[in-house]
Amino acid sequence: MKKKQFLYRLIIFCILIVGCKDDDDRVVPPTLAENQVPGDFTIQVNEITANSALLEWTPAVDPDDDEVSYTVFLGDNPVQSDVQAAEFLLEGLDAQTTYNGKVVASDGKGGTSENTFAFDTEEGLVISEEVSIAWEKSYGGSEIDVANALQLTVDGGYIVAGTANSDDGDVGGNNDADGYIGGDYWVIKLSSSGDLIWETNLGGSSDDSGRSIQQTSDGGYIVAGATDSNDQDISGDTSSSDYWIVKLDEFGNLIWEVSYGGSGNDGARSIQQTSDGGYVVVGSAGFSSGDIGGNYGGLDYWVIKLDTMGALVWETNLGGSGFDIPESVEQTIDGGYIVGGYSESSDGNVGGNYGGKDYWIVKLDALGNLVWETNLGGTLDDYAYDVHQTTDQGYIVAGYSESSDFDVSSNNGKKDCWIVKLNTSGELIWEVNIGSSESDVARSIQQTTDGGYVFAGNSGASDFDASTNNGGYADFWAVKLSPLGELSWETSFGGPEPDYANAIQQTNNGYIVAGYVYAPGGDISGAGKGKWDYWVVKLE
Repeated sequence: MKKKQFLYRLIIFCILIVGCKDDDDRVVPPTLAENQVPGDFTIQVNEITANSALLEWTPAVDPDDDEVSYTVFLGDNPVQSDVQAAEFLLEGLDAQTTYNGKVVASDGKGGTSENTFAFDTEEGLVISEEVSIAWEKSYGGSEIDVANALQLTVDGGYIVAGTANSDDGDVGGNNDADGYIGGDYWVIKLSSSGDLIWETNLGGSSDDSGRSIQQTSDGGYIVAGATDSNDQDISGDTSSSDYWIVKLDEFGNLIWEVSYGGSGNDGARSIQQTSDGGYVVVGSAGFSSGDIGGNYGGLDYWVIKLDTMGALVWETNLGGSGFDIPESVEQTIDGGYIVGGYSESSDGNVGGNYGGKDYWIVKLDALGNLVWETNLGGTLDDYAYDVHQTTDQGYIVAGYSESSDFDVSSNNGKKDCWIVKLNTSGELIWEVNIGSSESDVARSIQQTTDGGYVFAGNSGASDFDASTNNGGYADFWAVKLSPLGELSWETSFGGPEPDYANAIQQTNNGYIVAGYVYAPGGDISGAGKGKWDYWVVKLE
């Protein structure tokens, strides 16, 4: 019996070593687990500037279904690790240069494979981009009307959202109680040339403030902000201020609305439709009550995930014992989320604080769990307004800084626009401050098609990086940066009174900027309907 068992085990061992035969009696060796080599490189060099190249390759496939990530090398030097997608933008290249490198695939368990690439950059063109106003339009009534958000629409026009206190002029109505001057959400749809197609105001008898808008996959729109009301367009029984989420059709008609919050002052500041057709919303929340599952003290980041009809899927709060206020949220390529704002805390979820307010950038997974967080700044106030994932899967952040120490390299006076580039893990790659001797703030940023960045906000003087100023201590300011944060061009525009830009988007032939202005004059032709008006400017 023992001899038979021995022979049986020997036969099995031989089969494992030698392999087995297929139908043609050929010996087939056992399968070895190894990564498929990434290959079939496609390289698109920027033909205009020759300073960047988009590298794409066939994804590597792991036989064990392990998650594969990549490290990109230029020459022998690693440029970026932990790349999740099968593409990477190589930036900061020189013209008329031969480049070579490799992409290494890893299964995270020690298994790697690689493939090499090579390409040449051409001479490129030296471009001095002159930016001018193609058209500008103002909209509003006799009271305060403030545009907070703007987006290009699929028909080539624009959608703008904010808050209107007026019920005259361009504003079709106001839901506030008689004798009470308060705000409604005010959404306007513009043509490609800035003509008003339709407008709608939404709200109740108290204050309602629209902060963020996005066109949805069905051609309609999703709007987020805060409401103090619990009547008219608001169906929920709000306590103090709550998040208010509104779904509109393509003509601005109300489809559904929901409100979420607790017993404190809670307000949504940013919304985005997610890949599953639902929505992610971020804002601040003050108490652990109602829909809010927890609170670390003061105000916290409060992130909520909604389904396609606005029902709450999950919620999470993040912060410390101080005030922590987010301004921006975006779904990332891995299905998670990036959130940006500021923190005054150094406890709870917040890893540290340099003094006053710091940029606080938080990465969440698809279920709202904290993946990593980073605080950036100096000893004075540093406030982040906008964050987006970039083509290299890192992040670009815009806001302002009053500091000139720790992470902040310099300061021109008071507040400067502070632009920060992070890698995939939230580590600082580069930072740059842009500004004048007065207060300058960046409120909106976008990566451009050439791999650089454009941001908008306001400038306060005509010195240092700001070439002009129309008066009133604040002009609309649009600034273009190279992929490495170098100043390409900047332009100020506005009137004799303060003017504040809150949003910018690249178009097919320039840029569109939205914000609010006080009076006509200078570059502003039609404002002055009231105390503040929406102002939309097309740059070319």
